[in-house]
Amino acid sequence: MPPPRPPPVLMEELLEEVFFRLPPDEPAWLVRASAACKPWRRILADRGFRRRYREFHRTPPVLGFFEKGGARLVPIYSHFPAQADHPDWHVMDCRHGRALFADIGKSYLIVLDPMTGHQRRVPSPSNNLIGFTAAVLCTAQGCDHHGCQDGHFLVAVVRPKKFEEITSGWLYSSETDLWTEFASVNHPNANYFSNMDAPSVLVGDALYFNIDGVIECQLGTLRLSTFEKPIDGNGTVMMAEDGGLGYAAVVDVTDLTLWSREAGPEGAMGWTKLRVIDLKALLPDGALFITTQYGISRSPRSLMISGIAEGTQVIFVSTWVGSYMADLKSGRARMVSRPGRKVFPYMNFYLPAMEAASTGQGQ
Repeated sequence: MPPPRPPPVLMEELLEEVFFRLPPDEPAWLVRASAACKPWRRILADRGFRRRYREFHRTPPVLGFFEKGGARLVPIYSHFPAQADHPDWHVMDCRHGRALFADIGKSYLIVLDPMTGHQRRVPSPSNNLIGFTAAVLCTAQGCDHHGCQDGHFLVAVVRPKKFEEITSGWLYSSETDLWTEFASVNHPNANYFSNMDAPSVLVGDALYFNIDGVIECQLGTLRLSTFEKPIDGNGTVMMAEDGGLGYAAVVDVTDLTLWSREAGPEGAMGWTKLRVIDLKALLPDGALFITTQYGISRSPRSLMISGIAEGTQVIFVSTWVGSYMADLKSGRARMVSRPGRKVFPYMNFYLPAMEAASTGQGQ
């Protein structure tokens, strides 16, 4: 009897189509595929495959997050490289594959690539930079931000001046290594002590900060403006489903309410309520209430939105029990951290096979 024939070898094009469909938020799957055999490793290590994989999935997954007051990346999924901790660093923002920190007591900021550990110091725009917030973003024209953390970047710094009743701002370019000052805006009653590391969102050519109202930073014209939030109290700016400016807040104890800033019938801009999501239905059983040793059930009044994954429908909600990452689109939620801390999600594509190829392994 002749020996059995070996199974047919799939064409590389078909294998690529299979690998494209491996979920980017589960990098362990790519690791296992790369370790299966040399032909698969060669495909996964190809730069062209990396580019096409990113184009196929388009939106980078949330791989982890930085917590307020710290500088260590908390990974959400396995097979992510270990991260160094910097106790003196204070996280300010995370966007386009980069994280931004302030070194407390030092006159500079730090832009970090969490994948490689590469750092770049950015000099402070002011000798008296207290109670400020900041954002980092890619500056490449036409970039899809799928893997741009090696290119040039911008850093925007905004600081309310309580006694002068204005808010000032500066914009740094890594290409020129220079700061440019924004035109200040009248901003009475701004409390700079409560606005350190305020969340921001990038919509088009403008950054929006949640600072006692909403501060708009037009990056092209270097102008600042301010307008009211749709509701008082805790909440956060975000990108709306249509790509415009949105806002999210927990209202009436467990109702997550979403707004979008839109033009009215006469052209004036204002907030429109889009929908209300019952967090009791979104979060797992037991996430909102806890029972003490005396049998008393605590109410969920500590609910707050602790972070937003920009450009997605993924939010972070802090409860008595812990912090949950919830996908408003799929309705899935999972606990990822302890309660009470603001988080800055880190979004990027992580393809471990690329690193093996770049170091000459697996040849």
